[in-house]
Amino acid sequence: MMFTPPEIIIAVVVIAAMIFIPVLRRLLGLIIRLAVFLVAVGIVAAGVTMMLNNETIFERPGLGQRVERFLTMNSAASSTTGSSSVVCVMENPPPPPPTAAEAKPHKRAPKKEPEIQDTRNDLSNASPAPIDDVFPELIRRSFPGISRDKLFQLSTDTVNSLGGWRIVKSNPANYTIDCIYTSRIFKLEDDVRIIIDPSGDIEVCSRSGLARPGTTSMLRFFPGDLGSNVGHIKQFYETLEPKMDEVYKEEQDKQNAKKPPGH
Repeated sequence: MMFTPPEIIIAVVVIAAMIFIPVLRRLLGLIIRLAVFLVAVGIVAAGVTMMLNNETIFERPGLGQRVERFLTMNSAASSTTGSSSVVCVMENPPPPPPTAAEAKPHKRAPKKEPEIQDTRNDLSNASPAPIDDVFPELIRRSFPGISRDKLFQLSTDTVNSLGGWRIVKSNPANYTIDCIYTSRIFKLEDDVRIIIDPSGDIEVCSRSGLARPGTTSMLRFFPGDLGSNVGHIKQFYETLEPKMDEVYKEEQDKQNAKKPPGH
């Protein structure tokens, strides 16, 4: 004698109830419409958020990788490879002030093949990022030949020119700038740290305010940031780079002016 599994019996009873009891049928229809509405609202909100952060899911490294990152990670940090796996750890102390040897001008060594060497993000032993993990916005920018003080000043000017950004702590001793970005619509805060390295590299690290230790907001249970932190890094670099182009042009003009006529 064969027995019908209880799951099938329950399913048959539920389906029969939905068919023959109008109240339950209407209730099921209402639940389905509400679920579809909430999904649509979520998709629209995510799209608007990404557009406000000047981000999209259709750029490199591709739709799958971007959707996964935007929905599962709430921080981002620049690195030599642009790997999406590098995270922002704000609790780590900033680097100490430069030593006398670092303060002396020196020639920048030729750039080697990219490797992640970021002890602040616990990835000092990581291997180069695979090609399908490279986010162009997260590739660390380097400006050799420009003094660290000048880079610090230009980075400060850049932050002050950005809407929604404000500096909460600026430390010229260790060339670190801590900022807060406040979103225009929902007024959510994100933490951004900018560090100017002795080599001329400018590191940017961004973390959602909802990921701060001790936060009590219910939104802290959502693991993603919808691309906001990647967008902050992209916005900073895109605003800084024209300023750096002007500095390089001024230096080139000075060198040209020093050359004897006919050279």
